[in-house]
Amino acid sequence: MERVFTVDDWHIRSDDDGRTVDGRIVPYMEPTQVTEYDANGALVTYREQFMPRSCLFMAQTAERRRNAGWISLQLDHSEAPSLDSRIGYATTLEDRDDGAYATFRLYASRDLDKIVSMLDESHRGLSVNFADRKPPRIIDDIVSRVQVHIDHVAATPTPAYANARIVAMREAMQIEPATPNLDEIRQWLDTMRKAPA
Repeated sequence: MERVFTVDDWHIRSDDDGRTVDGRIVPYMEPTQVTEYDANGALVTYREQFMPRSCLFMAQTAERRRNAGWISLQLDHSEAPSLDSRIGYATTLEDRDDGAYATFRLYASRDLDKIVSMLDESHRGLSVNFADRKPPRIIDDIVSRVQVHIDHVAATPTPAYANARIVAMREAMQIEPATPNLDEIRQWLDTMRKAPA
């Protein structure tokens, strides 16, 4: 499932390299109307909210691992996400009273200036791709997400939820996250380069 949150106060700090992004990725207790296809392919509309602590399990896991690198940051959603659509990864995930906050590190690339410009000018929404870890509860006719797993976050120009906020783009943290998938990809690329044509 995907939900989009508005980013209201995105800014780039001039005292850093501009590759680290902080923000609230999931607001708590802010009901909104959702229209999507259900498991049977029927279009349904309902009200939804994320309950306080619905991202706590993930935040605790990130704290134990000392990184949240399994949550990718993408530019828009894609049916088949590609290496090019991934623009960064989460370094931290924190559960607070008003929502879940994440810090993302943008990848160094030849398109970095364009990506930063898009995040600052057009892609001011955050869309969270998630799955329920526990069944949602119905509270006052609102589907209330109790515990979710976030797969990735996408920057998008089409927000639906209000009040997810990017706090800053700033200098990277000193702790580098683990990158187990990157090592496997590098090994696979080396194998492919050495394979006979």
